[in-house]
Amino acid sequence: MNPNGTTGSFSRFVLLAVALVGAAALFWPAALPAAEGDAKSGDIDWAEPAALAAESMLLDAAVDGGRLIAVGERGHVLTSDNGGESWTQARVPTRSMFNAMAVAEGGRIWAVGHDAVIVHSADHGKSWSRQFYAPDLETPLLDVWFENAKHGLTVGAYGLFLETHDGGKKWTRRDVDEEERHWNAIAESPDGTLYVAAEFGNVFRSRDKGKSWDVLTTPYGGTFFGALTLSDGTVLIYGLRGNVYRSADGGGTWQHIKTDTTASLLNGIQCADGTVVIVGLSGAILSSRDGGASFTTTNRPDRLGIASLVQLDSGALLLFGDDGASRDDSLQRR
Repeated sequence: MNPNGTTGSFSRFVLLAVALVGAAALFWPAALPAAEGDAKSGDIDWAEPAALAAESMLLDAAVDGGRLIAVGERGHVLTSDNGGESWTQARVPTRSMFNAMAVAEGGRIWAVGHDAVIVHSADHGKSWSRQFYAPDLETPLLDVWFENAKHGLTVGAYGLFLETHDGGKKWTRRDVDEEERHWNAIAESPDGTLYVAAEFGNVFRSRDKGKSWDVLTTPYGGTFFGALTLSDGTVLIYGLRGNVYRSADGGGTWQHIKTDTTASLLNGIQCADGTVVIVGLSGAILSSRDGGASFTTTNRPDRLGIASLVQLDSGALLLFGDDGASRDDSLQRR
């Protein structure tokens, strides 16, 4: 049972806790080409086709043109070209759980997850190759961000930070955080500033696309699992026990926002009409029509956890979590 009173192995929070058990000090080379990493780890175990893959645990999703792409447990990658009415499972070179994904220009997609796995597609998710894989590290990658088709970052537990300047042909380890805090989620503001939600109430900020980082402290001492930047530059960070903090000055000051929930919050989006929606455990759905200054909280009737969401062209939300993908048409009624 997790701290919010729900059972199951769902959520980045639970997955992170499991991944950290028994982890120890690790040695990393300065740079590890993808082919070398695969050779050390043996043959590739491809994700097994599953008839009910669309109903399995899905932890992140994105829109690539008119295509929906979702990633989750057992190396599952699913695509849909009809707004989530049906899904096709892609052939993917891993059985490790995916935690996050990023879409860049030209149909290029990256997904990252447990066993420090990184996979890549150059054709809108049709075919995939493995770029990095290090199961002996017992350290998950938790989020990934790409500036363009060449430059990207991926972050994870114990300050794990990898960077590429060639589209993932080579990933280089950088020692950015001496305290080895867990870097849980990356968000980019309209001016290009990067924010990373981390543990112990910390937020990392980079104004130069990840070259250097500032550590921002907040009034909260717990873990933040998600970060969201709005079109006007407002920054929202959120995490354990329903905590949401808001900054309107680039992280200089933070305001605690009342949410009326103690469920851990995991992900969020700003919709086409400006509405902010944040989701999390216990089926929590928080919505704001004032730029995150206040929220209305509801819950899915089944109370199943929600890890990610996207907005469809119709305005409806597509929620991803413990039971796969499900449609939510209630946004217009909130």
